[in-house]
Amino acid sequence: MPDATNLIVFLSDNHNREFLGAAGHPMVKTPALDSIANRGVRFTNAYCTSPLCCPSRAALATGRYPHQTGYWDNAMIYDGRFPTWHHRVRDSGHKVTAIGKLHFRSSDDDNGFTDEIDVMHVIEAKGALISLLRATQDGVPRRAAHKAIYEDSVEGEADYQIYDRRITKHAIDWLQTHADSDTPWVLLVSYPSPHPPFRVPKRFWDMYPLAEVPMPVQWRKDERPKHPANAYLAWMNSIEDEFDEDFVRRVVAGYCGLITHTDEQIGEVLQTVDALGLTDSTRMIYTSDHGEAACHHGILGKANHYEHALGVPLLMAGPDIPEGRVVEQPTSHVDLFPTITEAMGLEQIDDDLLGQSLWPAIGGDEAPRTIFAEYHAMGSRNSGFALRDGDFKLIYHVDMPNQLFDLSTDPREENDLLADGKTHAAAGSLERQLRTIVDPEAVDARSKAEQAQHMEKFGGIDEVKKAGIFSRSPIPGKAVELEQV
Repeated sequence: MPDATNLIVFLSDNHNREFLGAAGHPMVKTPALDSIANRGVRFTNAYCTSPLCCPSRAALATGRYPHQTGYWDNAMIYDGRFPTWHHRVRDSGHKVTAIGKLHFRSSDDDNGFTDEIDVMHVIEAKGALISLLRATQDGVPRRAAHKAIYEDSVEGEADYQIYDRRITKHAIDWLQTHADSDTPWVLLVSYPSPHPPFRVPKRFWDMYPLAEVPMPVQWRKDERPKHPANAYLAWMNSIEDEFDEDFVRRVVAGYCGLITHTDEQIGEVLQTVDALGLTDSTRMIYTSDHGEAACHHGILGKANHYEHALGVPLLMAGPDIPEGRVVEQPTSHVDLFPTITEAMGLEQIDDDLLGQSLWPAIGGDEAPRTIFAEYHAMGSRNSGFALRDGDFKLIYHVDMPNQLFDLSTDPREENDLLADGKTHAAAGSLERQLRTIVDPEAVDARSKAEQAQHMEKFGGIDEVKKAGIFSRSPIPGKAVELEQV
């Protein structure tokens, strides 16, 4: 077991793991994150557990999948009912402070932190109630404003970037105050970027000329996957029409620019860590809650099981972590609970955790891993599940055709091996493995039943519809902008 040291966990929102200099992206500039990778470990096959903010963040904190906790969507959200790694570390006597975006229910709950500074939780401790309509026959209504948030990929600045800078200042102030602590501490620095809109100042925009940005795969309408799950997601987000090429290029350029902005904020914190002489005594972790399609497969956002939504960056550096190591072993966000508690010198006392400590892989002992993910929120008519074993990845859709990809030859999932009624031996094997973890149909039914039950707490279907739709949560101190149903 490694010795306990200070730990900074950097968390961002919406960062596709391909968009990282250290991962070989041909254009995006991420010098601060690359520096963490260069002096530590980069995990090339890291996954979130559910491609949406609240269920992913709940799993990151608790080390438990949505089907274990019932945190299904952006309305049924972390509320303190399950222990988190923050609880375990705090209750062992260490200060654990959170700054920035948490997206839990409320600070009135015991979220496991010693302090919460300028944190973002869900709106009015309710979240996106509209997502509960997934449990009804008609499902979640169309979101006319979804594409508009991506149309806003232009020069400028959004509230999230203002909030990012506030978070950086709070982090620097906190570090300066606690630099001489005798007891190791944990600091969570959580940014809302690079969540859309991809509106960035001119100096970032100019880094990514539109004519030179790498284009996504299958962004043209006639190239998009002909699958009912894709069609339903496109319908709900009002993006069935052809994308204009200029729009696609602006989305990619703005996304790159916003990632570079986020990297710059992290770089300022790293500079302070170094100036205070804390680098050699502080471990660091960087990851993101989920990825972003940025027009791949004709999708804007997440809410799907392609690699661009499930794949996240994961970097670790600091004491006992070798420099410049690349770990190819598949990893999951649920692995962070046992990894962090072990890093803080704690024995594992939670027997329902399905993740594994990453310390053996960090030390060079990589092992085959099966990766599991699930989704039960808006954008899905029925529950979806992903299972990766080796190079093959199955996407299991309840009451829809399944999809299968060979990631060794098709890393961007352009060739569904089950399309047009085809069969493949790996599909049956992966489905059998999946069913050892969950019964997909039973979990779909349970998630909808619990969403319907939760909806009644707020007055039922009609009252939930009156709550309206929003494309992003406001930063602390700002009011939400609603789109009425």
